[in-house]
Order: sequence, then structure tokens, then C-alpha cells
Amino acid sequence: MNRPFRRDTPSIREAARKVIGITLASMAAGAAAQPPANEPPARRAAITAEAVFARADANRDGHLSRAEVARFPVFTERFDQLDTDRDGRLSPDEFAVGFNAPV
Repeated sequence: MNRPFRRDTPSIREAARKVIGITLASMAAGAAAQPPANEPPARRAAITAEAVFARADANRDGHLSRAEVARFPVFTERFDQLDTDRDGRLSPDEFAVGFNAPV
């Protein structure tokens, strides 16, 4: 008794199309998030620092704790140096100084 062939898993071609679609979508989203090229470099950096700070501020209190900064090894290592007012957290200005500092 011959049963018709049934495919439960997607073909390689179907899987490749999905991967390519996701890749192109993520590239388009990344390109759309970039600041305009004609914007001064200092302003582009400030926008980026603000965006990173906003994403890192998990509890939305306007400051970054050591736990919130833990995802960023560069800031974890320099936390005490950047925390100039020694309150145990980074303000947006303290974070921007570290973010815009040369590596």
C-alpha cells in the first residue's frame, strides 16, 4: 500500500526563504534606526547614548544601577570611575561621558 508522501518539516528552500526574509527585515530595521549621515558626529553619538541608556534603564528610574549596567562589560569595569557623584548609580550625563569616551 503506497501512501502519498507527506512533508511535516519545511524544505531547505522554504527554510532558506524564511532566514533570508528575517535577515533582510532586521537589516532594514537597523538601517532605519541610524541617524542621518549629515548630522554632526557629536549629535549622532548623543542620540545613540540616549537610546542605549533608555534601553538599559530597566526600572525606568532615570539612572542605571550596577545590575542594569551588567550587560555592558565596558561600563561594568568603569562603573566607579564614571559614577562621579558616588551615589552608586549612573545618571544619563555620567553614562554619556563613558559612552562617548574614546576606547
